Amino acid sequence: MVSTSLVAGLITLAQGRVSAGATAKVAKGAEKAKADSALDQVKAQARADRKTRIGDAKDQARARVQRLIEQMKLLKKLYADDPKKMAKALAEAAKELQGAVKDYAAAAKDSGEMFADDFKSLPDAAANPDAAASARKTLEDEAKAEAAGDMDFIKLVRGLGADLKDLLLTARTKAALTMKEKFEETDDYKDAEKGLKDLGKSVDDLDQQVRSDMPPGSLMTLAA
Repeated sequence: MVSTSLVAGLITLAQGRVSAGATAKVAKGAEKAKADSALDQVKAQARADRKTRIGDAKDQARARVQRLIEQMKLLKKLYADDPKKMAKALAEAAKELQGAVKDYAAAAKDSGEMFADDFKSLPDAAANPDAAASARKTLEDEAKAEAAGDMDFIKLVRGLGADLKDLLLTARTKAALTMKEKFEETDDYKDAEKGLKDLGKSVDDLDQQVRSDMPPGSLMTLAA
């Protein structure tokens, strides 16, 4: 016959093993939660750094455009009576402006890819519909604000591009009255005309890129 003390000992041993197993399981879960939290922090910091780099690049491109706007105010007066110099200045301005658009487009593409990754990582709607909806709205608002800033840049560049075209047309009219050679056949005019045409295409490409990066299935819209 098994003694009562032996049974009690076996029960105590079993309880100890269960308790140890439960403790280990809890500890393992806590360790995993800690690791997940640390990983989330790393990801959040990486995204913040990426967004800062994107913002800095866009700001630098905007600054280049603003400098060109101020420069053209001066050149408009300086070369008002010299069509050839005006055309040369316009060709250089168009090239510089296209460079700013190129840099901005690279940053905008990075921004679009960042938001695309964000939308793929949203909480599971099936598990927590309210949390998923809230997270999506927050992300959509952020993406829309970014895209609106992109469209403001596009509007700024298009406005300056239109001003450059007007100045080239004015120079062409002035040349018809003051130059013996045909102004439209000079290298300066051709360079300016081509530069403005290439600029227009670059801006249109950026516009299309920004619109294509809108999150799928959203109700986000952008002004033309």
